[in-house]
Amino acid sequence: MSEPTQEQVPGEEPSDKIVIYWEREYSTALAPERLKLDFMPHRPLLSGMSLNEQRTVAVEGYKVIPDDCGPVRMVGQYGWLIRSPVDCKIRRTAEGVKWQAPPILPEERVLGYKSFSGTYVDSILNSGYPKLCCGIRFYYPKQVGLMMKDVPNHFYHYPERTFVVWEGMKTQEYKRTPNRYDWLTDYDAFTANFLLQLTKPTTIKRGDPIGIVVPVLLPKQFALEELKLRR
Repeated sequence: MSEPTQEQVPGEEPSDKIVIYWEREYSTALAPERLKLDFMPHRPLLSGMSLNEQRTVAVEGYKVIPDDCGPVRMVGQYGWLIRSPVDCKIRRTAEGVKWQAPPILPEERVLGYKSFSGTYVDSILNSGYPKLCCGIRFYYPKQVGLMMKDVPNHFYHYPERTFVVWEGMKTQEYKRTPNRYDWLTDYDAFTANFLLQLTKPTTIKRGDPIGIVVPVLLPKQFALEELKLRR
């Protein structure tokens, strides 16, 4: 049995960080990649300029945009991007959600699983909401959760996109995606299938960005308290 792939970042020591693993559930799946949204990379950043330089570019007509905000840039590089493994079309009708998507062929089922519909698009419990099966399985330590989110600031990066992602947090093992590896003790598993909210009939191409996966602390691991200064 092959071992899942460890997610690593060049230049970082794996020994001092939480390790999350992934493997393909379907051979068509595209590998997760570190999110790196493009914010006009050739534009000079005010944060790297002296006050006099900032005044100069302001006089020359420099227009401040969200790209200049450090937190906005940071969130555009945080988490792992999941892409669609196939071309598909999805739309809502009076009878419910309809789709055109290729079947998950037996030879593509690396782990032996397929969706309930047998295709790369499914609906969650006949709810009328489509689910895109991206074919990536994650293994994560039980002391953390994995959050599935929309691409941050998608209205800026993908303004023509006709769907949004229902966000959720995976915190426990689901019986259909068990941890198959004895050596991964105290790890849970889940498959990165994204629940979509359509705004219009939607066409998705293989390689299109769908959503991101990010590790998060569990609610029991933190508390919010008002800071009260001692008098």
